[in-house]
Amino acid sequence: MDMSEGTAPPALEGPLWTRWFVVSVCTLALMAAAAPFIAFSAFNVLSVEATTPIDWVPLQFAPRQAYQEFVKEFESGDVVVVSWPGCELGSPGLTRLVEAVSGDKSPRNQQGLPWFEGVATGSTVLDRLIEPPLSLNRETAVERLTGLLVGPDGKTTLAVIGFTPEGLADRKHAVAWIRNTIRQTAMIDNDAVHMAGPVVDNVSVDVASNDSLDTYAAPGALLILLLTWWSLKSFWYACLVFVVSLWCVGLAFATMYLCGDRMNPVLIVMPVLVLALGVSGGIHLANYLVESLAAGGRRGAATRAVRLGWLPCLLSAGTTAIGLASLVVSELEPIRAFGFHASIAVMATLFTLFLVLPGVFERWPITDRRLQAHQDAAAGSGHGDGFTKGFASFCIRFAPAIVAAFFLSMVVAGMGVPGIRTSVRIDTLFPPTSRVISDYRWIEEHIGPLVPIEVVLDFSKDSPVPPAERLELLERVADRLAETAGASTVMSAALFMPDTPEGSGPLASARRRVVARKLERSLVAIDDMKYIRNHDDGQLWRATARISALREVDYGDLLDQVRTDIAPIIDEAGGAARGISVACTGIMPLVHAIQNTLLSDLFSSFVSACVLITVVIMWVERGVFAGLVAMISNVFPMILMFGFLGWTRTPLDIGSVMTGSIALGMAIDGTLHFLTFYRRSIDSGLEPAAAVNAAFEHCAAATTESTLVCALGILVFSLSSFAPTSRFSWMLALLMMAALAGDLVLLPAMLVGPLGRCFKRRRTS
Repeated sequence: MDMSEGTAPPALEGPLWTRWFVVSVCTLALMAAAAPFIAFSAFNVLSVEATTPIDWVPLQFAPRQAYQEFVKEFESGDVVVVSWPGCELGSPGLTRLVEAVSGDKSPRNQQGLPWFEGVATGSTVLDRLIEPPLSLNRETAVERLTGLLVGPDGKTTLAVIGFTPEGLADRKHAVAWIRNTIRQTAMIDNDAVHMAGPVVDNVSVDVASNDSLDTYAAPGALLILLLTWWSLKSFWYACLVFVVSLWCVGLAFATMYLCGDRMNPVLIVMPVLVLALGVSGGIHLANYLVESLAAGGRRGAATRAVRLGWLPCLLSAGTTAIGLASLVVSELEPIRAFGFHASIAVMATLFTLFLVLPGVFERWPITDRRLQAHQDAAAGSGHGDGFTKGFASFCIRFAPAIVAAFFLSMVVAGMGVPGIRTSVRIDTLFPPTSRVISDYRWIEEHIGPLVPIEVVLDFSKDSPVPPAERLELLERVADRLAETAGASTVMSAALFMPDTPEGSGPLASARRRVVARKLERSLVAIDDMKYIRNHDDGQLWRATARISALREVDYGDLLDQVRTDIAPIIDEAGGAARGISVACTGIMPLVHAIQNTLLSDLFSSFVSACVLITVVIMWVERGVFAGLVAMISNVFPMILMFGFLGWTRTPLDIGSVMTGSIALGMAIDGTLHFLTFYRRSIDSGLEPAAAVNAAFEHCAAATTESTLVCALGILVFSLSSFAPTSRFSWMLALLMMAALAGDLVLLPAMLVGPLGRCFKRRRTS
């Protein structure tokens, strides 16, 4: 049986069941036996479980605990904000929606528990303002609500629908029910319904992630198979390497199942990444097998190949696994899960390939143009193809200029690294043309901003500040908050209170006393509006400003400015001496903390991977300086990419943050294979230039092909509508291509120059 398109060599002399062939058959049998459990695990973990940035951090994360306290005291942010053309104050369609959501026939789960816990609209709040006890005239009431629940035209409004835990558990169907109900009650098309809010974000991530997995996983895998066929020149060996790698992807699903993890929007690229990395390792191993066959014939080819390739393959897979495992230091759960499961799968792929491929190759070797090229090289009839030889000569001839150009680009790019910033805003999760971003834009243009900034005044139980003064202080804080945040209106208890009379004299004082008594009665009446809360240690008064979800805002700077601007007002009112304290709370400080965590994770995981991989290279090359020089070509892509992102102030998301450590682990692959052959040539007595030529001859093609397999296989996901997946894909593909340039351009140029002196000839016995 010939497993390639070429002519088979003479039949193997000796027994058919060689030691390596027995190992291969036994391994394949064990893989087949484990296949049902792997399929079961994949079935249980492959449905994407949506997560939001809040879910990424652990429960003990301090900002998350603070947010949970805020939710406990006031209200959950699990809402849907919905509006449409014609959604106006008092419109029949809006009234019917409120009745459908909050009436006896509102949707419920199988246990009879409701999906929704309430609905607020501009109309319902307007009625509260114009009815006793406040009795505002309609014009004044509408003015108070403009920018919050009513649009600039004084008519367009929206509905805010709160979700119960039962509704959140089935949020996809709940959001679809809202959309269909509006279509029926308002007599409009689905496309005219505009929805926003955290629940909609969740559902949109659900849909985009599942669509990406369903749409691009199979084409990505098929492309990897075709590229493997192109590289190995044998369809059957391409299938063998592909199946082994695919089995190890299934092994990753099994570890996820055993650990209780589910596929999430961050993990959807992991299967194709592991598949590409496995195939890449298979290409290198096949290269060693073909070389051994060309150099020494069929008998013992597997043993010779394993002796030749086990160390560079183990080191390249090990360093890739280190790059992935370094993500485990992250505080964010999706990043930790990605690094943990992918690193296990990568190492499993290496061991499985070494157990399967040599025995099969020894029985049915590849016989094609690849073998002929190795035979020509072994016979001394050539030094690789003309392009490879010419490219190697170019790198050797212009080595000083190449090194200078690469180093200069790293210096310039490195100056931009301090400008790196991160973001988890909604506009970093979806492209500008997506439905969810278009809906946010429509609602903010026709009604007002949607992202809340929460300020809470805390009056202790023994605070002597009377309600009227508390209201006055709240109004001053709200005015300053609106000014700092650029908000037209601030939602607070003051919105539902009568204006405090100004002026002096007996008449003004009498009016203020009347308002104070009215205020005392109103405190209980507005409690259900969730802007004043009594607790065991005192009373909380809340003010909410809103900024655009699509506006470029540094949340950290904004929060600092709010705290700075409000502090003097609190101090002037007596501060802690009168039992008054203030805090910026709500979702924004949590989002800011998550963004900071993303940034720290980027550096901590990259530094961890860099240190560990550098130590490995130093050990392999038996020298500190040799290890450092070898690492230059591997950190070059990361400095270039992240420096560019820093210069352009392009925000990094959760997908982008992972690419640095992963790419570093993958970049070292080509470096190790190149240095393995370079070092062997140096130790055999060749000069650096000749050793570089020999290294090019042996591994340039395999390195290029394996890089293309990984880069192009991952690049398929760049078409995803889920922005973190798309950015992860194209950034990782670019980093891998830059790493190829580092391995086959910068590294050879350094080796033939002064830096190459670190790689001294080692004594051989």
